[in-house]
Amino acid sequence: MTPSSDSSPFFFRVCYSDTDAAGFVYHARYLEIFERSRAQWLYERNLSPSQLVSEFGILLPVRELTMNFHRPGRLDDLLSIDQVIEHRGRTQIAVKQTAQRISKNAKPELIASALLHIVCVDATTLKPKGFPDWLFATGQ
Repeated sequence: MTPSSDSSPFFFRVCYSDTDAAGFVYHARYLEIFERSRAQWLYERNLSPSQLVSEFGILLPVRELTMNFHRPGRLDDLLSIDQVIEHRGRTQIAVKQTAQRISKNAKPELIASALLHIVCVDATTLKPKGFPDWLFATGQ
């Protein structure tokens, strides 16, 4: 499948609680930031994580992830988070997410990236379940 991105970037401003003792974005915070971006992807489709469970009986857990840190993020940075579905299988997708620092007079600077393997499972049995096609329809 051809990589696809049909969502707007998610913007995140780094605040003090996101940083470690050195003043850099704590590495684990990127997991939360990326999760918020994926939730926003659902909201753009008039869906929510809880709605996927209650109305459609599916969960979308992360099965595996690989993360790379390219440069340190810092207090007050404005980050643009993008996600691209690089591969879609029947029960699993591979999503590449990137965090880029946005500055007024500079090109966006890659800060962190992750490749996540997300599976679709039945909310009751926790067994693999095919992704519904409507989840990936644009203009929903």
